Amino acid sequence: MKVTLEMIDELRSRVNVTYEEAKEALEDNEGDIVKAIIALEKRKRGYNEHRRAHRVKAEKHAQKMVNKAVATDFVLRKKEKVYINLPLWLVFLVSLFTIPFSIILFVILILLGFQMRIVTGKKTKFDINKSMDKMTKKIKDTTDKMFEEDEAKESAQDDEDDDDDQGEDEITIE
Repeated sequence: MKVTLEMIDELRSRVNVTYEEAKEALEDNEGDIVKAIIALEKRKRGYNEHRRAHRVKAEKHAQKMVNKAVATDFVLRKKEKVYINLPLWLVFLVSLFTIPFSIILFVILILLGFQMRIVTGKKTKFDINKSMDKMTKKIKDTTDKMFEEDEAKESAQDDEDDDDDQGEDEITIE
C-alpha cells in the first residue's frame, strides 16, 4: 500500500515522531496507522528502557565512587602517634578554601617530620612524604648536575684563557 502525506500527518498528530519515522513505520506496517502507532511505542519503550538501564549503571558507578571517597582518610602522624584522621573530602574542602594557609601548614608539617598519608581502610594508598622525598631527590640531582656542568664549562674556559696567555710575546716599554 502506498503511504500518503495525509497518513503521515495523521500518525504524527497521534505520536510525537518525525516525518521520516512516521513514513518508515507506515511502510513497515503496510499503511495501517494503528499497527504503526504500536510499533513506534514499542520502539520508544525499548529506547527508554535502554536509557533507564544506562542511567542505573551510571548511578551505581557514581555511588561506588562516593563510597570510596567517603571511606578514604587523610592521616597525619608523627612516629606512632596519630594527630589527625579525617575524611579526605573534608581535608580537601578546607584546603580549597584556605589555600595559602594550607600550603604554609603543609610545608611546616613536612619540616617538623610529620607523616601524611591517604588511607583507605587499613591500606595506605598514597604516602605524601615518600612522594615529597622522591621529588626533592630529583630536584637535588638535577641542580647538582647543572652545577657540575657549569663548573666544567668554567674550567674549560679557564684552560683556554691560560693557553691564550702562554702563546703571546712579552713587550716591555722603558
